[in-house]
Amino acid sequence: MPRFCELLDGQTEPLGTEPEAGLALTVMMTDDWQQGHAAFGGIQGAIGALAMRQAVGDEPPLRALQMTFIGQVGSGPVRAEASVVRRGRNITHAQCRLLSGGKVAALLVGVYGAARPSQARLSMPMPDDLKPFETVREAEFQPGRMPEFLRHYVQRWAGGTRMFSAQPPKPARMWARLREAVAAPGQSVAAVLQAPRMREASLVALADLPPSPVLSMLDRPAAGASLTWLLEFALDPRTFDPARWVLLQTESRYADEGYSSQTARLWDIEGHAVGVSHQTTAIFG
Repeated sequence: MPRFCELLDGQTEPLGTEPEAGLALTVMMTDDWQQGHAAFGGIQGAIGALAMRQAVGDEPPLRALQMTFIGQVGSGPVRAEASVVRRGRNITHAQCRLLSGGKVAALLVGVYGAARPSQARLSMPMPDDLKPFETVREAEFQPGRMPEFLRHYVQRWAGGTRMFSAQPPKPARMWARLREAVAAPGQSVAAVLQAPRMREASLVALADLPPSPVLSMLDRPAAGASLTWLLEFALDPRTFDPARWVLLQTESRYADEGYSSQTARLWDIEGHAVGVSHQTTAIFG
């Protein structure tokens, strides 16, 4: 069972002879990163983000990630073809195609922007009615009852409505972090996980962790699948330590005709803003 950093340690090859032709990153997806019939959307985003970072280079910071989920990513080889679309004085755009089984499974666009002076500053305060972190118990992974990819994460639920309880949704609150980022007794944390590019990819994956809150409205288990994803960062994700806890508060904005819209806001345990995530989700129930 490969850990996050081992899964993303794939083979890289150039897509052409020109410097801006881009590159392809190929990784081997495994069953333990699956969510139903497809790979966890966050790990797909992480693979694409890592490939685009390698195409873009070390500068500038990732400001926004846009993703469309097109087909299923199953177990086996996954190929991410990334290239730079345009390099401006301050902004760089990159693109990536994710292929599984030889078919396009997802499209990504990364927006990278250098810092600049500005009078526009607006904070994103953490909710002031949170339960004390120490009082929230860790949710144990339950094989067969939870999606397989959740075995790679530590979670503490801090509020919300239980899924499939036929109840109106409330804002869902979850503390989470990557399990392998914290050493268990007798084990060590992989040094590669602290590499800036791997930190960035791990935070992308973490941001997709919460399920859609509107699933609480259903009276029996049913699937939900992300169709689009926009992830905006309030900090340089390469500076975020994967061992730190992140609070994700997810709210549904609307739901109708089998689709829903949701927004998640992310903070670190000190209350500093980490980012904002917006998704369109298909609800099969």
